[in-house]
Amino acid sequence: MSFGSNNPFLRKVRLIAILTLGGLLGVFALQNVQRVELTFLLWTFESRRIVVIGLSVGVGVVIGWLFGVSGHRKPLIAADNAQGGI
Repeated sequence: MSFGSNNPFLRKVRLIAILTLGGLLGVFALQNVQRVELTFLLWTFESRRIVVIGLSVGVGVVIGWLFGVSGHRKPLIAADNAQGGI
């Protein structure tokens, strides 16, 4: 059973999960509005903590997407076996 299927029950569960996580993210953002000082190599700057966390998560998502850590790829062992290896 695929999570992205057209099953109405799974769509409702997915919607509830998205709304719950969105609400938790909103509470998290409101609790992390303090300014923090960041240093990177020779630069020092100030930003809000939630911006730093959001950018870190965004960069992680992009890196995961670029390297294909989405689970939609064939395992390397299965691909190797199909080509006559191992």
